[in-house]
Amino acid sequence: MEEIPIRVSWKHHKNLKITASIFGFSVFLALVVKPTYAKAEEDVVTIGSVLKYTAGMATSILVHEGSHALVAGVTGTHLSWEAGTYNQPVGFKDHATSDAKGVAVYSAGLISQALSGEVILQVDKIDKNDAFIRGMMTWNILNPILYSLDYWVFHVSNKKNGNKYQGDLTGIEHYSNQAVASGFALSMSAITVFQGYRFLKTQTWAPDWLKSNFDNVNLTPMSPGGFMLVFKFDF
Repeated sequence: MEEIPIRVSWKHHKNLKITASIFGFSVFLALVVKPTYAKAEEDVVTIGSVLKYTAGMATSILVHEGSHALVAGVTGTHLSWEAGTYNQPVGFKDHATSDAKGVAVYSAGLISQALSGEVILQVDKIDKNDAFIRGMMTWNILNPILYSLDYWVFHVSNKKNGNKYQGDLTGIEHYSNQAVASGFALSMSAITVFQGYRFLKTQTWAPDWLKSNFDNVNLTPMSPGGFMLVFKFDF
């Protein structure tokens, strides 16, 4: 057993955002719904599997937005919902009465996606090759990464305009600071990338090298900033 530490730190145009989103979605869609005719029947793309896959993605979106609403209700925070605003299909404006409540509301969506992804991975009875589950996991993995890229680079959904702000990560920054928002974004992205790796290992079409003995990944905070990823390989 050998431990290899990798230290990661962070620094701090609409067309690029759209292009990156389409490219990322297309790549992951090609992987997750990849037809393999020599494999099991569920690996063949049909109208039914596409509909189930789409429903899975929609469910993940509802989990994300529903978590904002749930935490807002628990914390007594009023949300004003609007469709087609903030460069999102559905967006909200919060009226948080404290910094802690604001951070809780804005962080709830991505946290709920990470938790739902972990439940899918941990529960053996859930069929990881079902098209609905594949759809959920696609959005659970892509959304945090796209959110982070938007916050750091594109500033389409996450941005400030004077005293106004929009987007989950910019909301976290508003109620805390940039370092906390960046750390949260990086953590969510790292978690979902690891979940994506574990999920791909469960797919019937996954090659043998992907299913090799690659165990634990641990995230350890570092001072004064960043974190350490510790990978464990069995030899």
